[in-house]
Amino acid sequence: MVVSRRLLLVEDEPMVAALLQETLKAAGFEVLTAHSAVEAKSKAIEFDPDIAILDINLGGGPSGVDLSFLLHKTYPGIAIALLTKHPDLRTAGYTKEDVPAGCGFIRKDMVTNSQHIVEAIEKIVANTKHFHEDGDPSRPLGKLTTAQVEALRLVAQGYTNAEIAKRRKTSVRAVEQLLAAVFTTLHIEVNGPINPRVEAVRKFISAAGTPER
Repeated sequence: MVVSRRLLLVEDEPMVAALLQETLKAAGFEVLTAHSAVEAKSKAIEFDPDIAILDINLGGGPSGVDLSFLLHKTYPGIAIALLTKHPDLRTAGYTKEDVPAGCGFIRKDMVTNSQHIVEAIEKIVANTKHFHEDGDPSRPLGKLTTAQVEALRLVAQGYTNAEIAKRRKTSVRAVEQLLAAVFTTLHIEVNGPINPRVEAVRKFISAAGTPER
């Protein structure tokens, strides 16, 4: 049995929040649930959490990433993990430099596996290198480089190569080469019966959902 510790769970999907709350309470955690960053900030004042599990996307208002910095600053020593449907931070538009040092990452598709979730939290608390599930090489799009994921995410947002080049501060030719590498890595035929750009977007959305523009 895990020694009782205060865990702040911030999740805007009621069913996911209820499932996680039940799992974590059964594992011995004292759990306080909030459904937005604003609600979490207010509730955390008296709760004084030791651990925080934050959904990256919290609807309107501050994101889980925004909240992670606030909690990291307000509660020194707190263990923080981001919970998301994305296979890694890159497909959500972030890098490890965009989150607090030591921040963990838990994939939302694992929430039905109670043992996995509890073990992941324990590794986050212990600050081991193993809690970064976004480093699993078998994850969707895991073989793409950070630059390739960023370019593909922009394609999935509907931007042209010219606009992508502008946003990445590079040339259109460089974008074309980057996307060609994406097609190769994802085993997409350039001259096949299916449009490679559309197929690449389909794979991105299948793995990470439709990105917000």
